Amino acid sequence: MTDFDELAEGWDADPRRTERARRAADAIAGAVPLRDSMRVLEYGAGTGLLGIALAGRVGELVMLDSSAGMIDVARTRIAESGLSNTTAEVGDLTEHPWQGEPFDLVVSLMALHHVPNVCLLLRRLSEATRPGGWIAVLDLEPEGGEYHDPDFEGHHGFSRGTLRRAFAAAGYAHVTVRNALTTDREVDGIQRSFGVFLATAQRETPPRPDPC
Repeated sequence: MTDFDELAEGWDADPRRTERARRAADAIAGAVPLRDSMRVLEYGAGTGLLGIALAGRVGELVMLDSSAGMIDVARTRIAESGLSNTTAEVGDLTEHPWQGEPFDLVVSLMALHHVPNVCLLLRRLSEATRPGGWIAVLDLEPEGGEYHDPDFEGHHGFSRGTLRRAFAAAGYAHVTVRNALTTDREVDGIQRSFGVFLATAQRETPPRPDPC
């Protein structure tokens, strides 16, 4: 799997990532009724590009990522941006459930396809969400494996049906999946565009005991 600790320091050097995060934040704001009282979790936050783009529209934002290197950079970005309502923590919800105060909204950008057990993660995110709270996930549309190197062990995007079943099993209802934006990557010397969906839902029922 990708070693994000090694990639952390130079992650934000590609301006396309910053632009993608800005567009993702706008897509979330257009689909979820953001409020300045909202407590928000960004899961798989990386260097915090999405969270920083959202922080001014919500009350409190917690960034969470399993890579200590990424979180170190995120903390630097938070300090540089002067965001008093934002913190960054190292954590992996597939290893340990969230133990703190629940959230009104959970967001994630391009992290889900790196997670081996998607059903488990969505269940843990649901458990960390208040009843009636929202989730907004942006990730890859189904692709043929070109987006990553041949040895990539994650998912090659997600179909609409797979997403709806996984969200429902995790206790989310009113699931909507739509095209949100594209992300570019060079493949065999050719610049390619890959579709990115936005899936939104609200927590309605307790997660099933064993959704996977």
